[in-house]
Amino acid sequence: MAKIKEFIEYLSAEEYTGLFREACEKGWENIKDQYGDLDVRETIQEVHLAQKERTCDYSIKVEMEKDPHMKEYWLELDDTACGKLPIEPCWFVDAQKAVPGEKNDWIYERVFRKKLTEEEIQSIRPMLDICIGLLKGKNESLFQLGIMEGRGEKSVRLFTSELSKNDFLEYLRELKWEGNIEELEKWLTKLEPYAERKQFILDFDVFSRGISEKIGINFGTRNKKESTVTEFLDFLVKNKLCLESKAEDVKRWIQRYPSHTPFIENDISHFKLPFADGRVTDAKAYLRQGTIPYVEPLVYETPCLMNLELTTKCPLRCPQCYCTLEGGKDLPLELAEHWIREAEKAKVQTINLSGGETMCYPHIHEVVRSVAEKGMEPNIAVSGYRFTKSELEQFIQDGIGEICVSLNAPSREKNSLTRDGFDLAVRALEVLKEGRFPRTCINWVMHNSNADTFSEMLKLAEDYRVSAIAVMVFKPDAANQRKSLPTVEQMKTVSSVIKRYKGPVKIEIESCFSQMRALVGKTFFFNKNVGVTRGCGAGRDAVSITVDGEITPCRHIEIEENTKDLMEYWKTSSTVQKLRTVEERMEEPCSACSLRRNCLPCMAVNLKMNKALYMGENTCELWRD
Repeated sequence: MAKIKEFIEYLSAEEYTGLFREACEKGWENIKDQYGDLDVRETIQEVHLAQKERTCDYSIKVEMEKDPHMKEYWLELDDTACGKLPIEPCWFVDAQKAVPGEKNDWIYERVFRKKLTEEEIQSIRPMLDICIGLLKGKNESLFQLGIMEGRGEKSVRLFTSELSKNDFLEYLRELKWEGNIEELEKWLTKLEPYAERKQFILDFDVFSRGISEKIGINFGTRNKKESTVTEFLDFLVKNKLCLESKAEDVKRWIQRYPSHTPFIENDISHFKLPFADGRVTDAKAYLRQGTIPYVEPLVYETPCLMNLELTTKCPLRCPQCYCTLEGGKDLPLELAEHWIREAEKAKVQTINLSGGETMCYPHIHEVVRSVAEKGMEPNIAVSGYRFTKSELEQFIQDGIGEICVSLNAPSREKNSLTRDGFDLAVRALEVLKEGRFPRTCINWVMHNSNADTFSEMLKLAEDYRVSAIAVMVFKPDAANQRKSLPTVEQMKTVSSVIKRYKGPVKIEIESCFSQMRALVGKTFFFNKNVGVTRGCGAGRDAVSITVDGEITPCRHIEIEENTKDLMEYWKTSSTVQKLRTVEERMEEPCSACSLRRNCLPCMAVNLKMNKALYMGENTCELWRD
């Protein structure tokens, strides 16, 4: 769910001058004033494609709880009506409980009485009953009913559910429709290849004496792919039902990346072709903005995560470490503050603070405070070094989000195979438990040497009242080696433990460990691991800042670019653009893997081990399964 004001802020952030005139923006501001705090799942902007006028009717989907007849209704705010306050809406209701062959008294008692007089209801009811009744055998129910009163007159609009071409035509004949059936049939035949399941929703106005000669042919494209929508837009342009300038803006509409907080995505709900006087008179696109992804997003419009590499100083020497620790260097505070300000402007939600050892950074508390004061969440990873009760109390005052303790095994012997500092980590967990800190996390990197300890790690986490355990992938170490990767069987075993676990500790699989996410997301019917978060987030939902203050896509992809502007980098970086399209050039073994649509492995692996960015991780054995 998102608030109407958030939908409109997202809508207004991009210009579509071919579709919307300046007066539309004034109308949207009025909508914000009247409905801004209303929580909804989607809105629709109705635009005419064949007309030079750039008008926009704005519709809001409102869900109803515990209503026996209607699960939702729509407020349609006419372009002209939005020019002043208060806005008088047209009203459309979910009519899926309106069943042909039944009485359907609730329509008149629950819906029409709110908007029509008793005299108006009695005048229109006989004809509406006929319209619903004749759908028996063609539709199990209606789709919508609309009361059109925001346009200066009252009328009732009926929307059928999906109809085949033959049922569409037969229904109109039975209603004694006065339009041109022969020409309509020609158009439906032309449209069938583009329509989802080759079906159409019919709409028309109902009067006491009959139905309108003007009807609407509504349908979604056969899928939501950009290529399919583009193909239909080209058809409309060719048939002079869409201006080229409007077609280009509709394409830009569906190409736009979604926002992340709240999640709002552009797509097209459906198209409508009005038919009157024996011809299609126009084409309308119903441009949807919704919080449910009908097209799985691959990139966010702005990064939601930033990593700040604060220091290369560290007293530990972990066998798995990927850092170059000689010398010791700190991120200058002024550069840290610059990137925190850039993150705030870009609507970043979370800033992860990493090292080296973060507790060696001399400005750690200033940075945490700065992030929190700007409304973002500062999370920190610690080994336990210098982590005391007084430090925890200061972090809490600073506004810390999550504190992640690095620990790879429940015993010193097992932990030492991949990490240093077992006693420090355990002591940090004790401090956090004693301080009743609510958001303690354990960072657990999976190796072949500790894979069999995961269940014990969950028990340890429960004992220390840890809120979450992060299951992390082993990235190339400082020598660009990965000599202790878990086996396929070990990964399957841990994924089964994750699926079965019902305890209090939240198990978070880092996006870099896409293989594990894909295994856990696999169900009998489909794989839930889709979208931006299915795997490597470098340049898709995250960026990183090096200890030298340079921006990179990820802490492990050390390709720097000369800019201090976060959004310029996000929009124009050639490295970022390459990362966003690796699926288009998939190589073996990924191209032969059954999980290839649900997995996007860490891009740093090939960069560090094979000196190139591509999707085709040859150290992964899941493709053999």
